[in-house]
Amino acid sequence: MRNISTNKYLKIANSTKVYSLIRERKELSKSQLSLQSGLSFSAVSKICNSLVDEGMLMASETLESTGGRKAACIELVPDYAYTLAIDLHHTRHGYVGLVDIAGRISRSERFPVFPDDTLEAILNRISLAASHIMPDPEPRFLGVCAGVSAVISKDSSLAQRSSNPVYDGVNLRRHIENLFPGTTVIVDNDANLAGLSEMTLHPSDNRLFIFFTQGIGLGITINSELYRGTNGFAGEFGHMKVTGNDRLCKCGNHGCLRTVATLESIASDLGEESLLEGAATSTAYSDDLAERYSAGEEAVVKRVDYAAEKIGEAIATLSDLFNPREIVLGGNLGKLFPLIRQQIWASCRVYSKLARSVDASIRTIEEPTHELIMRGAGERMFGYWLEHSFMEGQDN
Repeated sequence: MRNISTNKYLKIANSTKVYSLIRERKELSKSQLSLQSGLSFSAVSKICNSLVDEGMLMASETLESTGGRKAACIELVPDYAYTLAIDLHHTRHGYVGLVDIAGRISRSERFPVFPDDTLEAILNRISLAASHIMPDPEPRFLGVCAGVSAVISKDSSLAQRSSNPVYDGVNLRRHIENLFPGTTVIVDNDANLAGLSEMTLHPSDNRLFIFFTQGIGLGITINSELYRGTNGFAGEFGHMKVTGNDRLCKCGNHGCLRTVATLESIASDLGEESLLEGAATSTAYSDDLAERYSAGEEAVVKRVDYAAEKIGEAIATLSDLFNPREIVLGGNLGKLFPLIRQQIWASCRVYSKLARSVDASIRTIEEPTHELIMRGAGERMFGYWLEHSFMEGQDN
């Protein structure tokens, strides 16, 4: 866990508080920022002045004070800079998008990925999609951030155990740097980025973000910091074992959660692999399942409820290990989430005594998977820029 006792990291933490409050509340006076951040007025004023000088914030006299005088209102300048976000989590398609510093996706383009694609072919489509969405004149960029369904080694940036084998053993950062020379490039796990997408909209000190795609990833937030583990491998939730399950997983072991709780496994058991593969997006198929579930279609209700039970069982173990304030479910189960949230929570409480005695909540979100990843990519890149570029400039 990062030690913020040093002057530099204290500045980063305080600037992040101010920035996050402004992005969340849209506009605030310095006095309001001081009150809500717990920082002194002078500290807030110094941070705001630095960010205004940088061009990230703007000040306007629009708020009335109690004495009738107008107070300086501090607002975010969303188009101050952008992140070029790349979503590589799926084996059949990807996305490239522009994310502003308010976390909004201003433009995006989907591109196809085929089973026999080479890495070079995919990189060429990324480059082409980026050229299609690029405005003229080209905006300022903080960098490029890509999310991939793989274990990303913290030391070597190699992708391992990827859902798409073409990325296995590949240093994706180096290849993307070749596409965008002179630009900062970050490659991260898709679940980590999806978890980061929630940090500004719904700040939480201790959160578990469970991300359902072709696998099941886990973004772990402890004391408001993303936990990655010693080598960056933390969060391989899909390979947690659940009872009564002897199915063979792609990892070579039996009984993994992903063999019973993913959209792919549900479609397989229902004999509907062709429906899932033929759908425009995986979310479209899950939306269809949600309609059939709500209509009481017996086979769908039985299979989806089984998935909910096993998700709850696995969450019970997480609850005992981490004692989170909040558990968030997101990804391609889409509209199924609110329909099975209570079943998941009930199952969790059966398997965990701790879950029965604490007030942790399970929240579900239906935002499209690629949007979560791209917004999280913007958040990841902004945090990197704040620490390595902006703050270094402040120290000079």
